[in-house]
Amino acid sequence: MEERLSKKLNRWAKKGFSLIWNKQFFTFLVFLFISFAFWVFTNLNETYKQEFEFPIKLVNVPENVVITTDIPKSIHVSLRDKGFNLLTVAQNKDESPIQINFSDYTDNSGHGIVSSAELAKLLSQRLPQGMQIITQRPQQVEFYFNYGERKRVPVVVNGTFEAADPFYVMQVRHVPDSVTVYAARNQLNAIRAAQTVPLRLTGLTDNTKKAVSFQTAPGVKFVPEKINLNIIVDRLVEKTVQVPVQQVNFPASKTLRTFPSSVSVTFQVGMHLYRSVNADQFVLVVNYESLLENRSSRYHLSLKSVPPGVRHVRISPQDVDYVIEDNPDSDNNGNSH
Repeated sequence: MEERLSKKLNRWAKKGFSLIWNKQFFTFLVFLFISFAFWVFTNLNETYKQEFEFPIKLVNVPENVVITTDIPKSIHVSLRDKGFNLLTVAQNKDESPIQINFSDYTDNSGHGIVSSAELAKLLSQRLPQGMQIITQRPQQVEFYFNYGERKRVPVVVNGTFEAADPFYVMQVRHVPDSVTVYAARNQLNAIRAAQTVPLRLTGLTDNTKKAVSFQTAPGVKFVPEKINLNIIVDRLVEKTVQVPVQQVNFPASKTLRTFPSSVSVTFQVGMHLYRSVNADQFVLVVNYESLLENRSSRYHLSLKSVPPGVRHVRISPQDVDYVIEDNPDSDNNGNSH
């Protein structure tokens, strides 16, 4: 039984194989391949316009030269030619960068420029003969250099940093705090600090780190090129302390009594300072001269000083009743006002 089934399967397989590889099917495959090859050849023989990106590099820079503004890493070129040639360019354009020889394009002013015509000439050396350059970006390339003129300047962070409620920005740190600037002598004399590019961060709820670059100009180079910015964010919590009302500039014969004698001072402070801030750090005083000018039996309190890191301070009650009493040991009668 098994032997008969095996023979049948073999016969079916042979018939199927012979059907697939018969002469007609093979002829069909040949014509299909020829048609495809003809289609490819026809299309590649057409003229097309295509954009490419070519890497470029400044070479043969003397060891005593500092490039303060380098050339771009690449140029974008729009080319027109037959598909075969464009395909060749696409395959070979990244093999090696177009080299711009330093000494061929420099002068004594610390500035080098490769004109549009010179750049097109360098490009043409990499292209098949007869290929047309339609556009190139940039039109020309420039670079700046000096021979090591430099100085050290402080870093100034140019930014706005805001935290979301109930957080606040506790501190903004940056490393390093100063950088070296390379530039021509007249530019160096005008540079007082390294200003970062404008940065605005809002809605912060946690410590945030950023690498920030500098505002620069042609011919100016900062080393390092970026600083590490660390924005420290803390959560605000509320705290209340009892602060006594103190008198100041009172005559020895007079004593101030307020009702109440101490008030509640409520404020917000970062969690890292919560335990360290206490009532002794708040100074709440009443000046004798201000009381003499006061025409009410109540006095509006204000804090003379608050500890650092404290914000949104409220006094309760802020208006207190008061009396000025004569001291019992003075020569005057103990009258109240």
